Amino acid sequence: MAIKLHFTRDSFNVFKNRGVVKGTREAFYARNDRYMFERLARKYPADKDLIQFFVANFAYGNESAVYSGEESDSTYLEWLKRKQSITKVFTDDLNTVLMDAYKKKLKEDAIINFTSNEYPTILNLYLGKQIGIETVSILNSINSMVTQWKDNDAVVLLWENEIRRIEKVTGFIKYDSSRLMPIYQSFKEEIKEL
Repeated sequence: MAIKLHFTRDSFNVFKNRGVVKGTREAFYARNDRYMFERLARKYPADKDLIQFFVANFAYGNESAVYSGEESDSTYLEWLKRKQSITKVFTDDLNTVLMDAYKKKLKEDAIINFTSNEYPTILNLYLGKQIGIETVSILNSINSMVTQWKDNDAVVLLWENEIRRIEKVTGFIKYDSSRLMPIYQSFKEEIKEL
């Protein structure tokens, strides 16, 4: 319940609330779908694995992970794979951003910020599933670009859930900044040369 609230409500933060939500065993046993939750608990007996299962599915937009079986399992495995190779994922995604910027002859400002009512390249690539939420989240933790995106009413209206998802996944993406910052600095130098 805490993970779902975290990803679906702006006012709830699982890290600040320490995962505490109100609920009773009686309410759980009264649910028609409790057997699916029990099956998942047997499949992922360690709490951290079950939490990561739910985080993975919410992060990638599968809010019905309990009911989607094979799809939710493959989403979880993809999440684990990407987390284990976060440096490579980040590097590859930044290269995708650079290639798109070169191809479209974009200036530095257009990559991260709105320019003349155009979506930022990073947002377009993310929405087009060409770069992952992990990279967008890391970039946001470095330069708070989502705050600027939220100032645009069209983005909030059209992509409110995606913007929330980017913000909410941040605490679950762990990375070594000493490894990623040189990659990011190199990326910034390359986009300045555009």
